[in-house]
Amino acid sequence: MAGPDDVHRSSTLLPGERLGLGLDDRSDEFARMLLAPPLDGIRPAGHDWLRERYAEIVPVVLPAALHAVEHGTPVDSEALSALRALAADRATDPRVDVAVALRGAVPALRVFTLVMRTATQEHPGRAMLAMGRASLVAHELGTCWFEAWAQQRRRTPGIDDTDTDVELVAAVPGLDETEEQMLALAAQGLSNDAIAKETAYSRQAVAWHLGRLMRACGAPNRTALVSVAFVRGWLRSRSGRHGDTP
Repeated sequence: MAGPDDVHRSSTLLPGERLGLGLDDRSDEFARMLLAPPLDGIRPAGHDWLRERYAEIVPVVLPAALHAVEHGTPVDSEALSALRALAADRATDPRVDVAVALRGAVPALRVFTLVMRTATQEHPGRAMLAMGRASLVAHELGTCWFEAWAQQRRRTPGIDDTDTDVELVAAVPGLDETEEQMLALAAQGLSNDAIAKETAYSRQAVAWHLGRLMRACGAPNRTALVSVAFVRGWLRSRSGRHGDTP
């Protein structure tokens, strides 16, 4: 069991320092779960497509992703290049569903959360740091895949660019309409200044509201907040092609 010194030290681990959870050696465990991911909240019509994408992606990026979380380092550039290539190869798949593609990282985050609940029982102070790092890595991988996929679609003749025109909407118990809008805009990558212009609030007010949400969710940063919101089903996607929500 961890002693007081270990718990105190875990709360102050710096980026680039090992978590000490042995994630580098747990690829097989994660792979088994990711190849049969929990797909709650994902459109049933997209389940087979998403399982196929996980079967392609997991062997390519999982070791690099776990290493990045364990060590607090960027995901290996070769793994990211391979991920972009896989995404580009699937850009013309007629079965694609933009809403499913956008939420593709959510099952992976659910798996990681489940495993971390067990892995950090003896090191509770490391749980938040582990999830913060995992959120950043999942966001990086998901964004990398989606951007490469969307870019290739725009280059492909006969594919309407509006297929990748996606709007995020938020529905969160206890939040008013303005805070839901701020969360959705943050998930789309807008800065506090841009969110302020969209909502007619000051930049300081936006920072205060998002900070309140991060504290309420135990999220160490905006990326983690967005990941938590996706996992809990608070964020949904609405695309120009489908015109509905998942």
